[in-house]
Amino acid sequence: MDFEEALRAELVTIDGLSNKVFPLNATEGTKPPYIIYVSSEGIQDKTLDGYQSNKEAPCEINIVHNSYENLKSMTKQVLDKIVSFEGRVIGKDGPFIQELSYDKPIELYENEISAYRSVINFTVNF
Repeated sequence: MDFEEALRAELVTIDGLSNKVFPLNATEGTKPPYIIYVSSEGIQDKTLDGYQSNKEAPCEINIVHNSYENLKSMTKQVLDKIVSFEGRVIGKDGPFIQELSYDKPIELYENEISAYRSVINFTVNF
């Protein structure tokens, strides 16, 4: 299981997000709450001896919800889940996360979809 598959497997375990976690864009017509994530397989570390097996992967999670109160609650749940990655294997048999850091969530209101959005950027090393 690669990093993105493992990330998705972790996020769908949060209440209300089963089948509502999407890469890049949500399926048209999806009603909040849902999550959109943007990530990659990561960039290999490089030393004077060449590329190492360790990788660093930047990731962005967008949480979309229909009320501000519910957005705040779900943002906390997602942050708790993300922070729990450090020091363990994520997903069923995904990578072991050695280190994780995240930025303060950014909150927005999306007029086009009449919903609230919280954006969380984080980086993992595995």
